[in-house]
Amino acid sequence: MLLALWIFLASSAPAATLMPERSTATINIVWPPEGLSMPLAEGEFILGSVKPSSAPFLINGATVPVRRSGAFLAWLPITPGTFTFHGSVGLEPHATTFARSIFVVPPLTAPATAPLTIDQDSIWPGQDTDLRPGDYLTFKMRASPGRKAKCRLGSRSWQDLREARPGFYEALQAIDPGENSAPASVECKIKSGPKAFSRAKTSIASGPPAVAVIKNHAVVRTVAEGYMAFPLPGTKLPIAGRMGDELKVSLGPLDGLIDAKDADILPSGAPLPRATAGTIHTTTLPRATQVRIALTEKAPFTVEEDAASSSIILRLFNCASRINWIIYDPHDRFVKEIRWKQEASGVVAVTIKLNDRMTLWGWQTSYEGGSLALELRRPPALAAAPASPLKGLTVVVDPGHMPSAPGAVGPLGTKEMDANLAIAQAFSRVLSERGAIPILTRSADQEVALSDRPHIAMEKSGDIFVSIHNNALSDGENPFAQPRGFSVFYYHPHSLALARQVYRSYEKRIPLPGEDLRYGNLLVARLSAMPAILVENAYMIIPDQEEKLNDPAFRGILARALADGISSFLEEERSKQPAVQETPVQSPAHQSPQNKKRHPAKP
Repeated sequence: MLLALWIFLASSAPAATLMPERSTATINIVWPPEGLSMPLAEGEFILGSVKPSSAPFLINGATVPVRRSGAFLAWLPITPGTFTFHGSVGLEPHATTFARSIFVVPPLTAPATAPLTIDQDSIWPGQDTDLRPGDYLTFKMRASPGRKAKCRLGSRSWQDLREARPGFYEALQAIDPGENSAPASVECKIKSGPKAFSRAKTSIASGPPAVAVIKNHAVVRTVAEGYMAFPLPGTKLPIAGRMGDELKVSLGPLDGLIDAKDADILPSGAPLPRATAGTIHTTTLPRATQVRIALTEKAPFTVEEDAASSSIILRLFNCASRINWIIYDPHDRFVKEIRWKQEASGVVAVTIKLNDRMTLWGWQTSYEGGSLALELRRPPALAAAPASPLKGLTVVVDPGHMPSAPGAVGPLGTKEMDANLAIAQAFSRVLSERGAIPILTRSADQEVALSDRPHIAMEKSGDIFVSIHNNALSDGENPFAQPRGFSVFYYHPHSLALARQVYRSYEKRIPLPGEDLRYGNLLVARLSAMPAILVENAYMIIPDQEEKLNDPAFRGILARALADGISSFLEEERSKQPAVQETPVQSPAHQSPQNKKRHPAKP
């Protein structure tokens, strides 16, 4: 499942089954679970199964269609607060009934005008926060409407609040240079009324920032949860503040957020990180060209492909350039030219132009000694026609989810992890028939962490990575609002051609609606070392699609469509290879140990 958070409770929740005297009907509600708390919405879907399937079935007075299998899916209006679905199967007075209650979070409204009140839980900042000069302190609170209101942090000056809408007050206050303040609560008050203090504490610190050292594979995010960078362990970052369990860190002129658990904080007074970039070398390897940049210390970086994957821009942050030499391997034909510039204070941009007649198959990064190594992968040598272009290739097949996180659940109780594995096994058989070497990331009951799956692909020297999933919806979404079916996701530009060919193959072969080719910021799709895609084959929660997923014949159609799409992608690459394919020559001075342990960047 991709678009909704489904927990194992969905499959293990007790059946809402009542057996009145003389009734033989049964009802099993799979979703929603009893007591579900969901955001405000116009409606909610409810799914499960009933027996007998031919008996009249009503929920909240509406007739619900039931498949011959007994499966049903309905979307019904809901109201804020505690809401109950009442249903019945069969005819009165011998109908079987059920009740399933959920809680719909009501919208926030202005408190009463009398007595005058302040909602203490609404006072912002709502989590412990560390600020620095140049930041803005945001004040927010919910209180009786139509009043004059003020807030202040500790003993700082009072700030007038404006009423953005009835009962909701807000303001900004700048943090000036040289300010320091121990952790304190925000105090709010309304004229001729009460005052209240925030539960969270906020501090202000001037002077040199602290320094964080990445200890896990961290992700630097924007405040809006977009991904900015993936610093490797050992990378140092200046800390520009804290928001709850997140550290605000600096990438040159940019700030981002990391989870505090992914970093250690150096003692006060530690020098700020400032790497210096030096000589750049290129080296030809059997399947790649390695670009090594000498660095005085590990620096955070980003790798950006252009739309055609004809050039790479490597940006080094908190870094200054002293690049006086660029040394090219004379035997390399992949890297056409390397340029650099000091793009901004603390930002060095290295642009690597590639041979436009050759395909960038993927890339990976690691720190080796005093250098950052960027390995640019060339395509595998494909078997000559008329052999299948899949012949000899290693395809890593990732059946999404696992027993501890089974994913979505269908009306009949089918678990997504089982459907994913069944499709993966059918796909693996087709790959083997066509001469490929399939490798599954998990077996039936195996626990494999999500973050380990891209590493498996690299350890097994995969040529292509495919993650297999089936879809669901977020609470409150109407499953009947639009056609629902398959979709294909990619992340890196070098994976787009593969995603496009697989989507086209599904359009031709799969009897379900297509929901478009999509860019998706998904962990497994971010695997950079090879073309990588994630496929949502169908919807677990839609009864007829769950039935299809339980049909071996339909799974065979999916498997062949997937293999055909990959073959079309490879055929395009094979058409380029006769003119450019040569056995690369590895420079004797730069032999790379084949079994050398690497620490790849987090995909």
